Amino acid sequence: NETTPRFRRQSKSETSFSLLPVDETYVSSSAMKPSLDSRIQNAYDRLPAGEKRLADILLESIGELAAYSATELAGRAGVSKATAARLFRRLGYADFIELRQQAREGITWGSPLQALGEKSSKTKGNLGAHLAQDIKNLTRTIEGLRSDTVGDAIRLLTGARRIVVVGFRNNYALAHYARGLLVHAKPDVLLLPVGGLTVAEDMAGLTERDVMLALGFRRRLPVLSRLLRTARKAGVRTILLTEPGTRDTADVVLRCQSTGASLFDSYVAPLSFLNYLCGGVVLAMGSKGRTRLAAIEALHNDLGDFAAADGI
Repeated sequence: NETTPRFRRQSKSETSFSLLPVDETYVSSSAMKPSLDSRIQNAYDRLPAGEKRLADILLESIGELAAYSATELAGRAGVSKATAARLFRRLGYADFIELRQQAREGITWGSPLQALGEKSSKTKGNLGAHLAQDIKNLTRTIEGLRSDTVGDAIRLLTGARRIVVVGFRNNYALAHYARGLLVHAKPDVLLLPVGGLTVAEDMAGLTERDVMLALGFRRRLPVLSRLLRTARKAGVRTILLTEPGTRDTADVVLRCQSTGASLFDSYVAPLSFLNYLCGGVVLAMGSKGRTRLAAIEALHNDLGDFAAADGI
């Protein structure tokens, strides 16, 4: 098929592309055990249906595993204790106690330094593996999202008086993108944090007529949880876009896969879903959305914002 991208297989004398010197070891892979998250991601497609359900529960509860017993988690997944034991062994743990202990020590979850130690040399810098992981993230994200939950998010955003989009660190880029799309549908869309400033001034005055869209992919700052709690206390409806395994709660929680093939997390699936979500808001606005888009285009023309195609 001529349209299918192809990647040339490397010969034994070639190395995967890397900015690190060849054959130089910075962090020994034996020095850092693979995280629970990465073990599940690597084994997920090969798991039987019952073990997949339990794996999903483990990812959703990864920050709270200390509060559960193996029997309780198996019950939530609707599987037997024997099935749970098989999954723990398949993931490389002797038992649930060992799994839970590693989860407690998972403060470095999402660290590029940790990934440097645990990612296989076959995937570091391998463009084919990079593409395959992004495709897997997109597929698993869409498969895991419920249409009614997505519909709830669109309805909240469509009916909001004001939308506050929040993101810190890498999440700020996602928040900036979401704000840039949502402002096509609604005039009052605020991006937080404003550079160098605190958020209290912009949070003051938010009411139950407003909606907060929070981007919470790892590694999150503790302030995001506090902002979500403060917003909900004020009656603000909240939407959280995050990866599986987070403890933060919101009125609507949407989970996207963000596992990267190499050192850094991938935001292909979150960006794709934000595109869909914000497009859904514009469509849900109906004639109001069309009128606003027309007004924006007229201003673009008046201001000469864009170069003509033949002038590029």
